[in-house]
Amino acid sequence: MKKGFTLLELLISVTIIAGLSLLIAQSFFTTTRSNTKTEIIKDVKQNGDVGLGLMVNMIRASTQVGSLCAASGTTSSSLAIKNPDGGTTTFGCVFDSGVSRIASSSAAIDYLTSTNVTLGGSACADAAMSLQFTCTSAASGGTTVKITFSLSQKGTPVNLFEKGQASFQTTVGLRN
Repeated sequence: MKKGFTLLELLISVTIIAGLSLLIAQSFFTTTRSNTKTEIIKDVKQNGDVGLGLMVNMIRASTQVGSLCAASGTTSSSLAIKNPDGGTTTFGCVFDSGVSRIASSSAAIDYLTSTNVTLGGSACADAAMSLQFTCTSAASGGTTVKITFSLSQKGTPVNLFEKGQASFQTTVGLRN
């Protein structure tokens, strides 16, 4: 009696092993891609939270908004505030290292977002709709500023699955 496998048994075994290998590989690549996107979104959100927090703290502590504030609201892509020390700080978009970044400028430019994320296209003119300040002056004398912006990863891929972006919005009132 001969011992061994028939050709049919070998073909079935190879097919089953190939199918299982394909499933395992697909699962591995999906998990890797998902983890990568999670890290990208985490970076985008951290940048936005830090930038928004810094702007909120500085606006809240300011003595006045340098821009014209109407009762119905005035929207602009930059905002100037008067600091408690009498200096002026302007928030806006600055094009740096190939990305549009949120920055504050007084004596020097301080970047509020990293070079890993961008506000919009290849220049701040493209990002004007991604960063907006709406200043509203109430009849009681109070001033509020609504900050709205969207960040995405630098070099955003065309593939929507891999795209990492987040929108941020808050309203802050001046204390003084």
